[in-house]
Amino acid sequence: MNLNETEVNDYVQPFLGRYEDSFQQAWVDILESNPQTLEEITPIIKRVRSKAIKQYMNKKYREESLYKPIGKNGEEEFTLESILKSLENEDTEDSRNGDIGLYKKIVDFLIGEYFKQKNENLELKRRDGELKAERLRLRGEWLNFKRDRFESWKKLMEDKTKQKENQPN
Repeated sequence: MNLNETEVNDYVQPFLGRYEDSFQQAWVDILESNPQTLEEITPIIKRVRSKAIKQYMNKKYREESLYKPIGKNGEEEFTLESILKSLENEDTEDSRNGDIGLYKKIVDFLIGEYFKQKNENLELKRRDGELKAERLRLRGEWLNFKRDRFESWKKLMEDKTKQKENQPN
């Protein structure tokens, strides 16, 4: 390499930072490719920087996805972390199957959560039906009360009109 080390450091540092892993990786790539000018270093820096950004985003997404609730709009009460924690407590006799055993346990957990959620939904629908029936019963009682009150008022008015007709002027 015909370039000065401090010149290369000064050129690479604003793109990657001095103490980052990507800075070290960029130096390794620069030394392997043996560039003759600073313009030949630029694609190496861009490649290393984009790789570092991609790794950071993947790591950040994995961290967030562990704690993000699973389901539509995050309504569910379990997360990927809770799935993985529940798998730690289970027996791992399926080591001969490798990752298939892990996937099977994850599927079993998700199916269990699905049926638990389904049972809760059925219970809520049953309660909703009971509440509707109670509301209809109370509405019927209220209508009967209103009808009885109207009939008694009507009878009272008829009695008053009969009294007025029967009174001598």
